[in-house]
Amino acid sequence: MGEVIGQSTTGTYSTWGKLRCPLINGYDQFTTDANVSPQPHNLIIDSGFHPDGGLFLRVAQWPQTTEWFDVDSNLETEYDGPIVGFYDVTSVKDSHFSVGAYNWSGNGDIGGWENNYTSINNFLDQGDIDDSLIGLTVTYDSGTFVTDANAFTQTPTTSPWLGQAIGANTITAVSVIDTFTAF
Repeated sequence: MGEVIGQSTTGTYSTWGKLRCPLINGYDQFTTDANVSPQPHNLIIDSGFHPDGGLFLRVAQWPQTTEWFDVDSNLETEYDGPIVGFYDVTSVKDSHFSVGAYNWSGNGDIGGWENNYTSINNFLDQGDIDDSLIGLTVTYDSGTFVTDANAFTQTPTTSPWLGQAIGANTITAVSVIDTFTAF
């Protein structure tokens, strides 16, 4: 007794199983049982997108929140996971689309970029990204675009990283993602 199914001989857990999760429609559309340590096991998603085939996407871990201090020593909250997000156009910048973290500490550390979405910390399996997420048509307020790898890049080489640039287009909501069903 005391053995866990799939446990390796070294005492660490096997990776024969993967957590699965839908895409979450915004950083404020999920809650977890924060009292469970080190990772929560209960996840409630109020709004999002699940694949039409009914299966969720593989993730390395459940979505989570962490706290950090910005350059002005203000306490901030970072929301990590497969969160559908965007950065709406301003007079001098393109709009962006991403699936990943909201208020990522790496963007906030350079000053002025906190409270934005990024593809970093999306926890998605790279195989799922390559096989089923790149090349999808996304419908938003004023048009459509096709996703590329920038929308899902987990280790970009530049910062601030806001995901895939979609040009000077107004984006305040994503309504449809090709091959996914909104809920």
